[in-house]
Amino acid sequence: MSVNLNAWSLAGCLTMASCVPDFDTDLSQLTEPRLIAISSWPAEARPMQPVTLTALVATPEGEQAPEVQWTMCLARKPLTELGPVDPSCLSPEEGDEDVLDLGMGTEATATLDRDVCKLFGPLRPSPMGGEGAGRPADPDATGGFYQPLAARLGGAVSLGAVRIDCDLANVDRDDSVEYRSRYRINENPQIARITRATEGDVELDPEGVFELRAGTSVRLRASWDECSDESTCGDGLCTAFEDTASCAEDCMTEPRGCTGAEPYAWYNRETQRVEARREGVAVAWYASRGRFENEQTGLDESQSAGVTFTENTYIAGTEGSATIWLVIRDTRGGQSWQTRRVQISPP
Repeated sequence: MSVNLNAWSLAGCLTMASCVPDFDTDLSQLTEPRLIAISSWPAEARPMQPVTLTALVATPEGEQAPEVQWTMCLARKPLTELGPVDPSCLSPEEGDEDVLDLGMGTEATATLDRDVCKLFGPLRPSPMGGEGAGRPADPDATGGFYQPLAARLGGAVSLGAVRIDCDLANVDRDDSVEYRSRYRINENPQIARITRATEGDVELDPEGVFELRAGTSVRLRASWDECSDESTCGDGLCTAFEDTASCAEDCMTEPRGCTGAEPYAWYNRETQRVEARREGVAVAWYASRGRFENEQTGLDESQSAGVTFTENTYIAGTEGSATIWLVIRDTRGGQSWQTRRVQISPP
């Protein structure tokens, strides 16, 4: 059994040494079916809220992808465990109560446990078996907590996660109220356009095929929408300082956020203040034929204000049909993807 961490959220990978590939491995090249991303809708959920999970399985041309088997991890990892999850999540045994079987297919549905903020969040877990209460989970760099899950494709296990929306713990009431009034759940980022950056920024038709000669290269640009720091009632986005009372038309039914690098509220434990931050955005690039100059490109949180694109060079391989996949992720764990078709002609 092998473990693939590529589907884990970007925020999680920033703190995991095991997310770093071997230097002689080009992860952008697809030589066999591989699960390369797991998306959750909504991208962030409260306890007892249902979520829909979707797997992106990339396959070389003409190959059939095996089905994905889903499980949700229900046990916290022991303090002595160095891996990202409890070992039972990776290798469950029949009848294991520490994992929940979610079925087979490219999609699965699940409902977060009512105590998910105690199991994997900032609240102190309840005592069990006469033992004292455990310690809360540690947040990631964005202040986020995650419900882990696993997706099995053949003999490989990919880890995924759903960001959980928990109230702040161990803060005074004023800070808690301010944070809740300003914080909005994460929206999955989306690639708005894929263009040929060096050819007049010509957009690649999502339904069409673009052509290249074998051995040549093209500079591609992945762009996303710009997210404003200002809240504007009537723009279709339920952002900071907007709620059902102040902006019912944006926040009343299925409120949604911006699909680019979103501003978000963050509680700074050092200053004990609620502060404004902006997400970083990264794009992972994959190809069934040929390769990309870089496996991943993007912007960290200090770079993403006012910049809405990242670029990479695709180098065509031997002649034939090819597929490229672009997976966009933000630092709060959201992700989605776009696919384009390529026809590589003789040199």
